Amino acid sequence: MIISGKNIRMDSVENPTMDEEINKNESQNVKIKLQLKLKIKTKILMGIFIGVFAVNILAWLAPAMSDIFGIKNWCDLYVTYITPIWVNIFCRITNIFPFSVGEIMIIAGLLLIFAMAVIAIFLIILRKKKEFRCFAKKFYYFCAYVLAVVCVVMTLNCTIMYHTTPLSGNLSEYDREYTINELEALRNYIVEKCNEYSMKMERDSDGYIIYNEDIQTKAKEALVNISNIYGRLSGYYPDVKHMMFSKLMCQAYMAGYYFPFSMEANCNSKMYIANYPEVYCHELAHLHGYIYEDEANFISYLACTNSEDEFFVYCGYLGVLNYVDNSYWDSIGEDVDRYISNVQINSLVYDDNIFLLEETWEEVEADAIISTDIIDEVSDTFTDVSLNLNGVKDGIASYGRVVELLLEYYDGILY
Repeated sequence: MIISGKNIRMDSVENPTMDEEINKNESQNVKIKLQLKLKIKTKILMGIFIGVFAVNILAWLAPAMSDIFGIKNWCDLYVTYITPIWVNIFCRITNIFPFSVGEIMIIAGLLLIFAMAVIAIFLIILRKKKEFRCFAKKFYYFCAYVLAVVCVVMTLNCTIMYHTTPLSGNLSEYDREYTINELEALRNYIVEKCNEYSMKMERDSDGYIIYNEDIQTKAKEALVNISNIYGRLSGYYPDVKHMMFSKLMCQAYMAGYYFPFSMEANCNSKMYIANYPEVYCHELAHLHGYIYEDEANFISYLACTNSEDEFFVYCGYLGVLNYVDNSYWDSIGEDVDRYISNVQINSLVYDDNIFLLEETWEEVEADAIISTDIIDEVSDTFTDVSLNLNGVKDGIASYGRVVELLLEYYDGILY
């Protein structure tokens, strides 16, 4: 019995010790596995970021390497052969939804940034809570993966495009220099066409244009119609999405937006009707690799003016009128006498050449939370910085380079 009692007593002392060692070993094994998983996750993240960085460096070097070695710019090959694959996959998926998926992504992104800030604050307060630290670590790893995906998609669907071979028309890089007289001829031609087609539009009692055709379909047809000139314009086109926060876009004077993360062409739903054909074609041109703003303006101009629809033709000329007219005005040193000696813009064109109707502006300003001047300035700064980072040195002014493309296009036709 004594021996038996000792056996019982030994079990009661030794078994907990063995259990503690087993639990300790299991705990260590769990920690080792977690550390290994974290190391693998970190290596994956680092690999993605390094890969994205490398691709962007190669993209930046692509034009120079093409010139030095006389080889094809690999960014051109990518946009010609790979981008259509993304368009056919992602655009078809996002086109299922009647709303802008990209706009939802922006909202989700802002909420994620807000959550990161809140958790960072709580992490300071609850730093001694092991469970919360573990949760925060997992959350921030999730955010890191989201950032990695954003960088990959942005690179594939946007930044590579900025290093393709541009359409000719940057006059600083070409021997051909156009004179003020040639710019004057272009300006008068555009004004004459605007005046001519403004008289053909159906209008309501207030003089506003009436158009009942499907602009989505017409815009796609117009782009495909010039794909014999620019081959990348062939293929699939999704619908242009009208954004929910269009009033905010109005305050930013933003007509459209290409969202690379969902590969969607978006536009402002509050604009005057004469803006839609040009904006639709412009944003859809981005989807097919024409990422530079002047090129998208030019492609849109050609698509609209070569359309069989008179409304599209008019809107095409109207879309470049300000660029050409302002460029001419600056070139003649704001010489009023010389300016008025040329073809004058008629009143109908003046009335149609607007961003928003007056009553729409009143509605926008009435609902505005932040001043339009502030939003416009922030938007311009963001656009300018974004273009600069992608190698567009003149930033937002690059929109106006469509005049150079037009001068070259009409070389031998108008002068």
